[in-house]
Amino acid sequence: MATTEQLAVAAPAREPQQRRSRDGRLTLVALAFVAPALLFYTAFLIVPLIGTIALSFTEWNGLDFSQIDWVGLHNYRDMASDDVFWMSVRHNLVFLVGVILKTTLALALALALHQRLPLSNLFRGMYFLPTVLSLVVVGVIFNLVLSPSLGLINPLLRDFHMGGLAGEWLGDPSRVLPILIAIDTWGGFGLYMFLFVARLLTIPEDLTDAAAVDGASGFRTTIHVILPLLRSTIAMVVLLSAIHALRLFEIVYVMTTGGPVHHSEVLSTWAYFQAFTANRVGYGSAILVALLVITFVLSYIQVTRFQTNNEAAA
Repeated sequence: MATTEQLAVAAPAREPQQRRSRDGRLTLVALAFVAPALLFYTAFLIVPLIGTIALSFTEWNGLDFSQIDWVGLHNYRDMASDDVFWMSVRHNLVFLVGVILKTTLALALALALHQRLPLSNLFRGMYFLPTVLSLVVVGVIFNLVLSPSLGLINPLLRDFHMGGLAGEWLGDPSRVLPILIAIDTWGGFGLYMFLFVARLLTIPEDLTDAAAVDGASGFRTTIHVILPLLRSTIAMVVLLSAIHALRLFEIVYVMTTGGPVHHSEVLSTWAYFQAFTANRVGYGSAILVALLVITFVLSYIQVTRFQTNNEAAA
């Protein structure tokens, strides 16, 4: 029979074993919850990403796996001399103008709605409505509205004696990009507005009350108290909006398919055309890899700059 001294010595030895057993059970439980999302993430993101990178070094028509030929960097050399590719890069960068528009509009409306004006809750829902609409549906509707023969814009302009402004809205190279940027801004600012609204609700009222007691006007309070507290949210909105601008596809494809004559072409639509219309899957994959690299570089610059500004402010 074990003595009291032997039990006292054995007890500490069992504690690490029990702790390891408990930690092992907790790990298994955590894995059980994470496994479905991890499998989904791997199957629909990691595997396609690796496949796209691998295909970018090949030449393939997308029909017969036996016809996949390894060509190395040939697709990337073709890309360097592809005028439409570089035009698409410029258009994606032009769409970054929408980042400024979305952020400014979303922030201004969030600040206005935070004043608890009459019907502010109604307007929140109205402004958020475009965000929940399918981009394909939005593209189809605006296609009909802007149609020179069936649309509403040209007849309205003629009725108001401004027929000189009527024309081929989406068929005019000088108009198509500003129109697409405006539609994309309209369809996306609502989500970012709600991010700002959510952050504004977490700001203690004591700060704004103290500013009012010190004699600061509403404008000065917004500039010197509220906006500095929104710095992290502004950076996040700019980053999310920039990523969206770079990977833009649905609106452009539904409304113009990159036309007229590639004047609204972006990287995603040009890659889609090369892969599924021209049957150059390898070259289309190379364009998508280039898009991935551009997105990563801009995101890295944005995050690094934000961290540097935060450290400087601290």
